[in-house]
Amino acid sequence: MVEKHLPWTPTIQARFLTALADTGNVRYAAQQIKRSPTTVYAWRKRDPAFADAWDATLQAAMETVLEPEAIRRAVEGTERGIWYQGARVGVEKEYSDTLLIFLLKGWNPARYKDRREIFHAGSVALLRKLERIGTMTPDELQTFLLEAEQYINNAEAEGR
Repeated sequence: MVEKHLPWTPTIQARFLTALADTGNVRYAAQQIKRSPTTVYAWRKRDPAFADAWDATLQAAMETVLEPEAIRRAVEGTERGIWYQGARVGVEKEYSDTLLIFLLKGWNPARYKDRREIFHAGSVALLRKLERIGTMTPDELQTFLLEAEQYINNAEAEGR
């Protein structure tokens, strides 16, 4: 239970930061020092040095607690009970593909980024003509510009 009007001392701050480092969880860390999350957020707002320590602690917790847990859940999985008519009848491993995707994208974004490649025969034909633009006659150039304009208008109409 969170008590009202408890002092906020350097010792309490240190205990909070230790709990935060161990879990990466503000609510849990606040419970460990018998304060509400609202109280610790208020102290964070009032004390820039405490806010900096909080940020550094969360960054460390990300590397020592949260990322390893995400990897474990993605790769090793977690056990989930199988229930039938109110009784546990078995266990299955559940893996988090979503966590694995986020981890891969975070570690190697160039390789695992979302890609969208659109190929359209009309645009390829226009690009081939564009390569010859320097050798076109004025009539060929005018025809090319009309084709390009028509292609753009059609693409916009189709929402591409």
